[in-house]
Amino acid sequence: MRHDPIHLTGRFFVLLSLVSFFLPWVRVSPDALRQNTVEVVRNLAKGSKGLGPTMLWMRGEEWGEMWADPVDGFSGFQLAFGARSGTPRVKAQLELASVALDGKENRPLLGWLMLIPVLTLLAWVALVLRRAPHALLGLTSAGLLGMYGMLRWKMSEAYTDRLLAQLQLGPGWWGTVYGILGLGIVCLLFMIQGRRGRHSSEVRLF
Repeated sequence: MRHDPIHLTGRFFVLLSLVSFFLPWVRVSPDALRQNTVEVVRNLAKGSKGLGPTMLWMRGEEWGEMWADPVDGFSGFQLAFGARSGTPRVKAQLELASVALDGKENRPLLGWLMLIPVLTLLAWVALVLRRAPHALLGLTSAGLLGMYGMLRWKMSEAYTDRLLAQLQLGPGWWGTVYGILGLGIVCLLFMIQGRRGRHSSEVRLF
């Protein structure tokens, strides 16, 4: 197994993504309703937040809410499968938490979230291979970056609904999204490096 900086970075993002998938993503926080309502009014007055806070970094208030109660909430794994079992209260809270990802009119089990660990493990395989196929690296990178974009877009679209539903994002959510973003970029870099190396080899043959 390689130990160059890019491979080590890739392994870090693999661990970050997998571990964060089982840490709290979303929690129901009734005590935050008043603060959230004020935040909704403030954001409506300011208008659009722009591309940065929407798709790249956290909003200032999201950093604070992440550490308000970091051990409480539903993990990505629980959101994917938890509603199949458990008490009526847990099922109701899971359904409420799914508002942040699927909207009020569409609250199915979020089984598609399991694509995150699948793509992460696929990226791990690509990183440990001595010569990973370019197609594998490209498809894995596209899947991870596409998942990141979809998750950030869905959460941004549901921002107002999430605040009014008294939902807060935990450290597991941010660890997962930034983990798959970093891993997708690492796979993309390896694919580019591999293509350059193959091109150099072909040139030296002549």
